[in-house]
Amino acid sequence: MVSKINDVRQQMQQLYQSFERGENFDSLPDDLTDLKLSVKYATRRTKVVPRTEGTIENLQAVLKKITTEIINGDDDAEISNEDLFLLLKNSGSLSEALRDRGIFFTVSSLMNRGVLHEEQIWPALQYLSQDEVLFDHILEPENDAIFGRSMAVLLCSVFLVADQVYGGVLSQDEYWHVIEQISLYIILEQDARGFVPDHGWAHAFTHVGNVLSEATESRLSRAQKLFFLTSVMIAYQQAGQSFSFGEDQRIANSTLALADKEQFYAKYLVRIFKIWPLRTPTDPQTSGADFWVKWYNRTHYFLNLMVVPDLPQILIDFIKKLPEY
Repeated sequence: MVSKINDVRQQMQQLYQSFERGENFDSLPDDLTDLKLSVKYATRRTKVVPRTEGTIENLQAVLKKITTEIINGDDDAEISNEDLFLLLKNSGSLSEALRDRGIFFTVSSLMNRGVLHEEQIWPALQYLSQDEVLFDHILEPENDAIFGRSMAVLLCSVFLVADQVYGGVLSQDEYWHVIEQISLYIILEQDARGFVPDHGWAHAFTHVGNVLSEATESRLSRAQKLFFLTSVMIAYQQAGQSFSFGEDQRIANSTLALADKEQFYAKYLVRIFKIWPLRTPTDPQTSGADFWVKWYNRTHYFLNLMVVPDLPQILIDFIKKLPEY
């Protein structure tokens, strides 16, 4: 599995290097689609051991202590490196209460209150974006590791917001490392579930949309932003599951955030759109469910764009020309 992931990583790095030089500007959407479709997944899953550390009692005590300080508006509130990483290292918990309503909301509150230290941002992102966390069981059939993978992406978005709030703590190379890893992640991810009974939110595509929105405001180069945008859109186009928990809206809004920046980005988004009907099933009679899943995902995405006020005219013109099927 590690060698397969590294092979895809190397191909994506080569595609980006060519894109940065302007050699595959027109073909990148097709190139990434070919790469996405070439990924070989395992036919059987292996046992998932949730990513946790320490005891639940200790974790709950840390969450309670931090939450109390935040609620009380304690001016001296802070979080030690040890406590912060205890939260991060338990973000793969299968407990919705601990993962979604505990760890995520606590880390978000720390960021919103300005309690995080600047020197904690990059180490946190290094941990969350490492292969062992981000690609855990990713090449296997639908499995419980999705909750840890997806939560890592969501927490990355929080720390990227913190970077902006704190005035640009990350270097461009550090920022790009995170985005490059998440670009690879979304090309590999095949679990598009939303809310899962008993375990809470998977929501991988929504969380990647959060990162894309944040990257729009970053110091990344045009080539880096467009490469990430293309990776996200190709993954969305090729998703094999119906989006029914707001993923289409999140992805539409995040791609539009970049397209609104300048006409150059809007034109490239249209370039990505143009391959959509060419690289997805075209006949409902022969493709069956796969056709309808991809058709409705595409339709809902464009419907979410069309309700946005002041949508760039180039996008309106393209969407109006789309065939019914």
